[in-house]
Parts: sequence; C-alpha cells; structure tokens
Amino acid sequence: MKRNGKTSSGSQRWRCKECGGSKVCKIDNSAKELNRFLSWLLSRQRQKDMPGAGRTFRRHAAKFWCLWPFSPIVDEVHDVVFVDGIYLGRKAVVLIACTRGHVLGWYVARNENTNAWKALLDRIA
Repeated sequence: MKRNGKTSSGSQRWRCKECGGSKVCKIDNSAKELNRFLSWLLSRQRQKDMPGAGRTFRRHAAKFWCLWPFSPIVDEVHDVVFVDGIYLGRKAVVLIACTRGHVLGWYVARNENTNAWKALLDRIA
C-alpha cells in the first residue's frame, strides 16, 4: 500500500500497488464508546447534564442498548435457589435465579413459559 493523497474529509487515502484499489482506514473507537457507556451506566450522572444535553452521547450509545450479556454457567451446589420474573414492558420478561447472597443467572424471554424457565435453570445446574 502506498499513500495516495487525502479525501475531501481529510482522511489519508491508500492505494494498492498490485491491483490499483484504494481504501481509507477508519479508526475503530467502539471500545472507547463502550467504556464511556458503561461508566455512565454505573454512575449517577444524568444525560441531561452532559454537553449538548446528552444528544451526542445517546447517538453513540444507541447500539449498546440492544446488547444482552449472557449469564455465566454456574457449577456450584446451593441449598435454596429463588426464581422470579420481572416484566420489561409488554414484550419482554427477565427471569432471575438467585441465592440469599447473589444472582446466579438470568434469561430474557418474551413471556414466562416452561421453555424459558428451563433455559434459565439449564445454565445453573
């Protein structure tokens, strides 16, 4: 690859010597945006107090709201496991299994049914 000028936005353009194709290398800053989103999520800061009333932050963080982390597989034996479901609106429920001390696992489903509870409990035992 050889430098081949700049684009109208000022990014460096590169050209392949063999095939003649050109490309622009884009900087991937999604890890930085994820860290910023997580630090905001776990803090007491309001979006309203951010620069621009949080509009830029909401645009950059929109892709992270649709991520659901998987709960880890639990290999421990517990005497008592409490299970419950928390509805998020009309289209989703979070099924949670916990002990007296901590959460063992969770599962997101459309509604409470046998298959959803089985999927939650399969990751615990």
